[in-house]
Amino acid sequence: AKVAMAIGGMLALLLAVPAAAAAKVLILLASLGPTAALASCISLTYQLIFLYLLPLAGMQLWRLRAACARSKVIGFLHPFCNDGGGGERVLWVAVMELTRQQSLRGEDGVAGLHSKSWEKQEAGPAAPGGPTAASFEVVVYTGDEASDEEIRAHARARFGLEVPKAVRFVRLRYRRVVEPSCYPVATLLGQCVGSLWLLLEALCREPPRVLVDTTGFGFAYVLAKLCGVGGVACYVHYPIVSSDMLARVAERKAEHNNAALISRSSLLTALKLGYYRLLLAAYSFSGSHADVVMANGTWTAAHLKRLWAREVSVVYPPCDTHALEQLPLGPRPTSVLTIVSIAQFRPEKDHALQLRAFALLLRKAREKTREGRSNNAQGLVPDAAASTVPRVRLVLAGAVRHAADKRRLEKLQDLAAELGLTSDEVHFAPNLPRSALMELYGSAAVGLHTMWNEHFGIGVVEMMAAGVPSIAHASGGPALDIIDAGRTGMLATTADEYSEALAALLYAPDAAVTRQRIARQARESVRERFSQEQFAATFVANMRRVLLRCRFG
Repeated sequence: AKVAMAIGGMLALLLAVPAAAAAKVLILLASLGPTAALASCISLTYQLIFLYLLPLAGMQLWRLRAACARSKVIGFLHPFCNDGGGGERVLWVAVMELTRQQSLRGEDGVAGLHSKSWEKQEAGPAAPGGPTAASFEVVVYTGDEASDEEIRAHARARFGLEVPKAVRFVRLRYRRVVEPSCYPVATLLGQCVGSLWLLLEALCREPPRVLVDTTGFGFAYVLAKLCGVGGVACYVHYPIVSSDMLARVAERKAEHNNAALISRSSLLTALKLGYYRLLLAAYSFSGSHADVVMANGTWTAAHLKRLWAREVSVVYPPCDTHALEQLPLGPRPTSVLTIVSIAQFRPEKDHALQLRAFALLLRKAREKTREGRSNNAQGLVPDAAASTVPRVRLVLAGAVRHAADKRRLEKLQDLAAELGLTSDEVHFAPNLPRSALMELYGSAAVGLHTMWNEHFGIGVVEMMAAGVPSIAHASGGPALDIIDAGRTGMLATTADEYSEALAALLYAPDAAVTRQRIARQARESVRERFSQEQFAATFVANMRRVLLRCRFG
């Protein structure tokens, strides 16, 4: 009877049953036996769901669909907009370009979206019935606690970009539901379900006519369409689930997203493969509901075409190549040759591989120095040939977003100490402002990037534009889109291969000449392909398709 009363009380509170009716329910349940009381509770629950909750949900959905239909908002879903990574540069340049466009009359009456981006043009009045530049408002859905001005200041300091005042920020209270720390197991599933909840919050707080996902919430597109969003556009940095992930699990190789406990067990591996296949099916179904799909490179586009069976446009991320070209191509400081790494301190960036490759390089250099001195002592080589190799140091710069990143940074510092690397040889530089980053580029002799299957590699592009000859992983975006191995950079896979490439650019007799040649060719290769202007033009051309469909105005 006590259990029945408790259940009845919870039902009354949760479902807002009037007090008088709740009292009657409690009295009735108290007079019944436990089995009858439980049956009555189940029956009451079903009645309340079908007679109260479902009609209420239907009415709310109808209201939401009507609000989206009336909306003049283009909403960018980017709950971590203040992180300062390459994804945030994509967001800000895209937002700036949409808000910057002036009214322009065209055949179709769609104004404010012309192909010559970043150039202010004069235009006549919009075509009858067509939208004007003021026909839509750009909002960014964010979960950051920073104020609007703090977010703009961070974009200015980190990227040198001025986020327009016209952009409005809509705060999301439940961003934590998509954070991996909330899901110790089944992390991907938890984040995918969480993205549905976060999207519902965004739609309820500010219903958009067009939703632009620049984070990667592919599981939520079908829900957006169900809720009445007129058009869904997405810029995908990487597929959440891919055939490559399944292959790595099938290989039973332990890594940051495949625990050793699972890789050692055939049963757990089979279960995880089944789990991934279910996620892959759901991801394929939801992603197919996007109206416009943009991918950051060839690698990502190829995977999305297979998964979503949709047309995918390759839109390379923006790089401020013009500013980076101002750095001189001449010889960099030679007293200490600096190797620079630019990447967020995330596990997939594999900074540990950089430290191991660097330690291996130093060990080989010391052996070479000892051998040279020994030969000189025996009179086998002249004094010049026995001189020590140039001093080198490794600088790891990147964003530290939260406590988890900070812990990873501390572990990397511990690993450096274990490898015998001193503070003079390895320097960690988290969250550098743009000015300090430009200074670092200007002093760097070689760039280093080690992520396997990097989806694009904007850090590699920045180093090349700055005239820094770079070594990247022989996979993903750097291999497919960015580096022409041997001409505009070098590619490697293992610590030994990285150390050999570093030695060729730092210690070889013609190393300085090689660096100059690669730096010049690298800068030429990225100048136009990856500029902010090129990104803006292709992004707007793709957005034009979805805005035409939604007929703003």
